[in-house]
Amino acid sequence: MTADKYFHLEPIGQVHLFKNARSRRIRLRVKADGKVQVSMPTMASEQKALDFVKSKVDWILKQQQDIKAGLTIFSPTSCFKTKFHELKIIPVERNRVSGVVGKGIIQINIPENHDHEQAEIQQFIRNALVQVMRHESKVYLPARTAELARLHKFDFENVFVKHVKSRWGSCSSSNNINLNIHLMRLPERLIDYVILHELAHTVEKNHGPGFWNLLEKVCPGARKLDKELNLFHVDIY
Repeated sequence: MTADKYFHLEPIGQVHLFKNARSRRIRLRVKADGKVQVSMPTMASEQKALDFVKSKVDWILKQQQDIKAGLTIFSPTSCFKTKFHELKIIPVERNRVSGVVGKGIIQINIPENHDHEQAEIQQFIRNALVQVMRHESKVYLPARTAELARLHKFDFENVFVKHVKSRWGSCSSSNNINLNIHLMRLPERLIDYVILHELAHTVEKNHGPGFWNLLEKVCPGARKLDKELNLFHVDIY
């Protein structure tokens, strides 16, 4: 193969193969537009590269699905903050991706010769963010729930912090409050709104007029906050 080659493989679509003198092994990435790009050593065969792509079809489809869902592509210019930390992506001369958390910073170090859009790098960043949000939420959310419950005289059983993709929070029939770790990337007013929403369910188990009247008393502007919350997506950020 003397030049870039393009192939169409079902069900993943276009695949771009190209040789790179610096490559020691076949590398695969799913670009931000969902197209598949494969870098290969100069001595590698075209068929070997295609076989490698075929062996990764399930993984490629998952990455393409995430891209279609609107997931953020994190870059050195990204502005992403949790309740207590800020993401910083730093190009470095090292040969591997690494991360460190401290002093309010989530620092992700990416080798200068690596494309930050590579699916593996994006997943590394997401994993780091989830770990930070999980830690923050376990510290902050139960304490904040107890504080708001005391203030507004709600009774609840326990607070459980979870990483789920379907909802920001819920209240069980036994008045256990479940809260999503992804609340840690919302504005504080929306965190409080979700907590108060679930605390109101300890009294009113449905979304009828009684529920909204109660919620409005403890959280003025609840309807407006509910609409604002709909602008955010659970696990898509």
